[in-house]
Amino acid sequence: MTASTAERPGDVKAPGRIFTTPPAHVKDPGAEKWWAYTAALWMLIFAGFHAYWALGGTFGLPPGETLRDNLPLFIIDIIAIPMNLGGAALALALVQRWGLHIRRFWLLLGGWGCAALMVVHALPAMVGLAEFWLDMRDTPLEGLERFSLLVYEPFWMLGGVLFAFASWYYQRRTRPVTS
Repeated sequence: MTASTAERPGDVKAPGRIFTTPPAHVKDPGAEKWWAYTAALWMLIFAGFHAYWALGGTFGLPPGETLRDNLPLFIIDIIAIPMNLGGAALALALVQRWGLHIRRFWLLLGGWGCAALMVVHALPAMVGLAEFWLDMRDTPLEGLERFSLLVYEPFWMLGGVLFAFASWYYQRRTRPVTS
């Protein structure tokens, strides 16, 4: 959805740009904006970890693991950094006025797409996590599997939930008025 070019009280016209006030039917995000801000922070934290790991850091990785010794993971890490930064910008676009210059369809597609990707990524591990907490596993968790199940996958699920709520509130807040 783009901002309307019809004049309204309080509009400020910038040279070569559309008016800067939102259309009348777009509500202020209010407290709901914190879902999007937290999703953006989630993305920035993840981008920071990927940059740290790409530079050789090991905190947050399983003991003895480094990306320098694993070229495929290193490449994935390098690709993940700009993707996470883009995800942070997407989350902010859901609540910032400058996001109104992007079509509503694209923001919803991106927001719901991020939510779905993260939830689908983490969902199978959530079953394993439930088995772990309910003491239904036949074998103990060790090494990379333990790290993945207890740290990595729940973090993905958290990101998916944050993007789902941010997208849902954006969708409700920007829904066109029907007569």
